[in-house]
Amino acid sequence: MAYLTRYLIEEYLNIPIEEIPGRVSADILWRHRLRPPATVHGWNFIELVQHAYPGQFYAWEFRQVSNGYWKGEKGRQRAIEAIKYVIEEKCSIPYHEIPHCINYHFFKEHRLLGIFNVFGHSPYQVVDAVYPDQFQPWEFANVPMNCWKNAANIQQMMDWLLFEKLQFSTYQEALMELKKRHFFQYRLTGFFQMVFGMRLLKVKHWIIDQVNQSPPYTFKEVHKMIPEYIGEKL
Repeated sequence: MAYLTRYLIEEYLNIPIEEIPGRVSADILWRHRLRPPATVHGWNFIELVQHAYPGQFYAWEFRQVSNGYWKGEKGRQRAIEAIKYVIEEKCSIPYHEIPHCINYHFFKEHRLLGIFNVFGHSPYQVVDAVYPDQFQPWEFANVPMNCWKNAANIQQMMDWLLFEKLQFSTYQEALMELKKRHFFQYRLTGFFQMVFGMRLLKVKHWIIDQVNQSPPYTFKEVHKMIPEYIGEKL
């Protein structure tokens, strides 16, 4: 059976081995009378090819996969394994670059649009399934819808920027030192626009609210930390 499959693909159809996932489909194999013997073994067309070329192809590399391949918990695990393999083995994407590299074009280029559909067309949801709780939504080019309507998400984003990236030790320090350029530096223009209307004054007010929630500072003491003029030039 394996010999017959290889002969059909390589000799009769003249398809190079490296092009098999992109050119071989169920329709092609069944039109050349391989469906009856495949059915005897209980194989779909991908399993038929994999039997002929053991260990050379992953199911998700083909243009089409069997119905339900990505569905259910088993399908989800297949999707996670596929994405992890492409990121780490096939593309060798550095860990810190993952949020910037995983987008629609990534899934299209590597024939993984089926997986993209399973996760609601959200690069963040895909990556979070592969690397749970290791990345934040705002690190991706396309932030999930309604993300910035959630106060907790805004809090996490700002804390990430102020304390992880800018290395401020306190909100008080951030209040004095934060500049507009910091949002641009860390690709947070969209966040700055949607949450604060591109106004640093609104950011400062948000920081003041955080300070007021942290004893022993009082609201009056907080305002002593603010420069006399807290206009947009900050």
